[in-house]
Amino acid sequence: MTTDTPASQASPVLVPGQRPTPAVPPEGRGRTEVTDRVAAKIARCAAGEVAGVREVIERGGGLRGTRPASATVRGDTVEIGLTVSVAYPMPLRVVAAAIRSHVASRIAALTGLEVSHVDITMAELTAPPAPTWGFSREAFSRESLPEAPRGSSREAFSRESLPEAPQETSWETSRQAPPKPPPRTPPEVSP
Repeated sequence: MTTDTPASQASPVLVPGQRPTPAVPPEGRGRTEVTDRVAAKIARCAAGEVAGVREVIERGGGLRGTRPASATVRGDTVEIGLTVSVAYPMPLRVVAAAIRSHVASRIAALTGLEVSHVDITMAELTAPPAPTWGFSREAFSRESLPEAPRGSSREAFSRESLPEAPQETSWETSRQAPPKPPPRTPPEVSP
C-alpha cells in the first residue's frame, strides 16, 4: 500500500548553488592520506599500461633477487620502486623512460602527490610468444614493420601495426597441395 504525499509537503530538490554553505570549510573537515600501499598499487597498474612491459612483479620471491613494487610517501612526495619483466627486443632505456613518465603522471593525477623518483629494476627479458597461425618468426623482421615517422622511435608501433593473421588456419587447409600449373603446349613452328 502506498501513500502519496501532497506536493506542498514534498522536500524541494536543491542544486549546488541553492544549498546552504557548510559551517566548516573543506580544509577543516579532515585530511586525506595516501598510504604507501595505495601508491605502490597505482604505480604497478600504471607501469603495466606501458608498451613493452610484460609483467610487474607484485610480490617478492617471484624471481630470485627481486623485490616487490614499493612506494614511500613523505608529505606531498612519493618515491617508487618497481621490478618489471620487459618484452624482447624492446629498447630498455626507452621502456624505462616511458615507465617513469607514465607512473609519475598517473600518480599525480590520481593522488595529487609529486613523484620524486622512480627506481626500476628490469629483472627479466621475455621472448615474444611463438606464432600460432603458421608463420615463422622470420616473417616478422624489422623490414616487415612499417617505417617510423621522422623524429619518432619504434615504441610507437605495437602489435596492432603487425600484419593480420590469415583467417583459415586449420591443418587441412595448410596441408593442401598447391594448384597444378596449366599444361604447356609446344610452340607452333611456321614453315
